[in-house]
Amino acid sequence: MEEEELTKELFPFKKPLTSRYRKKYVEFLALGILQYCYDGTYEGFDVYDVPDIRDKAKTVGIEVTEAINIEQAQIESEFVKYRLENNEEKKVRRKQIIEENGAKVDELGLTYPVKNSDDEKLIFQNAIKKKMEKLASYRKQGFKKIGLFVFYDEPPIPIKLEELKECFDDVLKEYNDKYDVIYFGFTCGLIEYNILSDEINVRPIDRNMYYRLLYETRLKVEAKE
Repeated sequence: MEEEELTKELFPFKKPLTSRYRKKYVEFLALGILQYCYDGTYEGFDVYDVPDIRDKAKTVGIEVTEAINIEQAQIESEFVKYRLENNEEKKVRRKQIIEENGAKVDELGLTYPVKNSDDEKLIFQNAIKKKMEKLASYRKQGFKKIGLFVFYDEPPIPIKLEELKECFDDVLKEYNDKYDVIYFGFTCGLIEYNILSDEINVRPIDRNMYYRLLYETRLKVEAKE
């Protein structure tokens, strides 16, 4: 299927994805990315609650989080409500809230505020920090391997792998216990930081395949609404 045709297939849905289902969407997408990038390794895994992804034997568990700052989270939440809102007065108010957070709404959709590389690094670090407190409970459950999947819903500003590793290490050095591996998923790619072996590498994802993963994930979540 041509890229243009596949792109069009991403938007057959009648309603935008509400914040209620956004979390599950990211979890199912994370699992899809892992299954694609590690052919066969994550077959038999599924989405649960704590941790978010695991095998039936509870040997490997993966916590999932989205790298997003407070302002962008509010922008996205309000934009969904804005699109669903029928009351014109409330619609104007939601647009105002979006613009107060630095974004713009026009006939083409939503324009996000500009971020620089330092902004992005802080977003990535905060995403890791907010999930560190869960690690101890997963250790007690007996998982042999525990990972953290951080999802960033756009291509990051170009950065060297070693610089990204330092960004992660600056957070992890504050904790005695650490996740065994950090998966950093982003638009058309996955970075794996194996903390146990101190190795970091990137696995590119073909753009058409990435669009397919988005599409299939949305179908799964849509079926649950």
